[in-house]
Amino acid sequence: MAEEIPSIESLVKAATEVYQQEFNSSPDVSVCAPGRVNLIGEHTDYNDGLVLPMALPLVTVIVGSKISGYYSVALTTNEDVDTPKRVVIEMPDKRALMSRCAPGKPKWANYVKGVIVNYKGEAPTFQAVIISSVPTGGGLSSSAALEVATYTFLDALNGVNDIL
Repeated sequence: MAEEIPSIESLVKAATEVYQQEFNSSPDVSVCAPGRVNLIGEHTDYNDGLVLPMALPLVTVIVGSKISGYYSVALTTNEDVDTPKRVVIEMPDKRALMSRCAPGKPKWANYVKGVIVNYKGEAPTFQAVIISSVPTGGGLSSSAALEVATYTFLDALNGVNDIL
């Protein structure tokens, strides 16, 4: 029997509850980004081939708030990622960010760090909870969903809401 896909609303609610427990406040922002699948053309896109990707109803949700200081905190509730589930990211300034956000453990946090380092503006310090219905390692672009959600989250914290 097929498993029911959780709604975006239920994921936001679950992430908000964790946020309130962890940070003793309510988040100011909630964003999401979908997983995706290639209907045709898997592994041809990087060889100038054609692909037909499709967004999925499986999503990554981030809830959080901008905070003061030099440290951001991100935590995930996902069971299928490596530990630790909570990371502290030092964010003194854009130049120092490259060395402070060097890849390491846990692997899931490297996607968040990569977006922070490459963010177009000043990445604000934040505290955030990440929850996802996109399974990892299944070819459904869970890492891309995390990266897009992170970028969208930083934009939302900075008040950017332009839509292409």
